[in-house]
Amino acid sequence: MRTLLKLSLISSAFLGLAGIHSSTLAQVDNFPTKPITQIVPFPPGGSTDISSRILAEALGKELKQTIVIENKSGASGTIGINQLIRSAADGHTVATLSAPALTAPYILPSVSYDPNKDFKAVGMFYITPIVVTVNPKYQSKITDLASLIEASKNSKDGLNYTTAGVGSTAHLTIETIKKDLGLKLTHIPFRGTAPAVTALLAGEVDFLYAEVAPVLGQIKAGSLKPIAIGTSERFALLPDVPTFKEQNITTETSLSWGGIVVPKDTPDNIVQKLSSSLKTVMENKDIQEKLSSAGLQPHFQDYAEFQQTIATDSEFWAKVIKENDLKQKD
Repeated sequence: MRTLLKLSLISSAFLGLAGIHSSTLAQVDNFPTKPITQIVPFPPGGSTDISSRILAEALGKELKQTIVIENKSGASGTIGINQLIRSAADGHTVATLSAPALTAPYILPSVSYDPNKDFKAVGMFYITPIVVTVNPKYQSKITDLASLIEASKNSKDGLNYTTAGVGSTAHLTIETIKKDLGLKLTHIPFRGTAPAVTALLAGEVDFLYAEVAPVLGQIKAGSLKPIAIGTSERFALLPDVPTFKEQNITTETSLSWGGIVVPKDTPDNIVQKLSSSLKTVMENKDIQEKLSSAGLQPHFQDYAEFQQTIATDSEFWAKVIKENDLKQKD
């Protein structure tokens, strides 16, 4: 009797596992079953927002579901990322991850999530160079990095600057240069690049160091003047703008990137389907051209490659933050 009971329990367990497996496969086969929410942790108008909107329509068509962009800005992108972490892990909520939200746990005192454990990578879809711009209406004498450095040292209070936010690649790069050269610079953070551009246009800050995409239109219109770009070679869309290296400033190449992430417990098969669909979309010439014309370089990494980039960049910037004592105080 005990043997029969034991066999019966084992059989039931196997049947239960088979049912779960079948259910998971069905879930993946049918995915997505409803519109997908894509959280953008920054306001409209920045690189993360612009790229996400270019991508969303095409990716939605590939997945045969609507993708709804939801801007959830604040606290260097952490409000949006925390919303993602709390979301159902069924693939129907994704977020666009970029540098400020990646580095926030290392630089902000009240952020507790771990970028290597609390969400899964789906794929990277763009990289973009970062450019120093000034408003020639208010800073006509700053025409290159040498004159910017001179203005910083000669001014009693120094210069103030803005970026996409605390912990952005731009912010960390400028703070490192500031320390190396002994500059007098004060960071004025805003909730994303778009309001930072508005502040620069209004003369509220002396210069901006941010991704090309949100400032490209203003540069072409002559409202903003680019004086340096953080690439190893000159950027095709701004061929007259010299690099940091050309201006004798030694710094790491400053590139920002963006990619899609999902809650950590999202089934691997759903992650793989999202990643595969993203790859297909990124092979579309029209999408590549739309991203490129906006100042964003199409660059695909699948879920495994992007997960490794998250790990590598987390380690690198955590070290920079620690070595330069950039962690914010309560």
